[in-house]
Amino acid sequence: MLAKASQSFGGLSSDERRYLGEWRTSAHVIGIDAVDDLTFRPWPCEFAGVVIGVFTAGSETADWLVIGEDGAWAVACCASRDVSPRLNSLADALATIYPRRSMTRPH
Repeated sequence: MLAKASQSFGGLSSDERRYLGEWRTSAHVIGIDAVDDLTFRPWPCEFAGVVIGVFTAGSETADWLVIGEDGAWAVACCASRDVSPRLNSLADALATIYPRRSMTRPH
């Protein structure tokens, strides 16, 4: 079962975890039904950051990967293999998938 934003996500601040949970709830309107902390899965190289899988309803694989390390974020679209430019916050990264401007952004 995929984790809810309030579970795991130890690499995020409490504000970022709260924002992620609120974002997931609001992004449900575009079919987002789960986010999962993929940070500790076996990756082909060492990685000291955070990897968040974003899943749509019915999908067994992540549709997007949200990657953060040392204060920088990027979003990879798994279908098109496109990667966003460097972003300055988790909120900015999530906004590339679903912009929810009325939410309070984490510091």
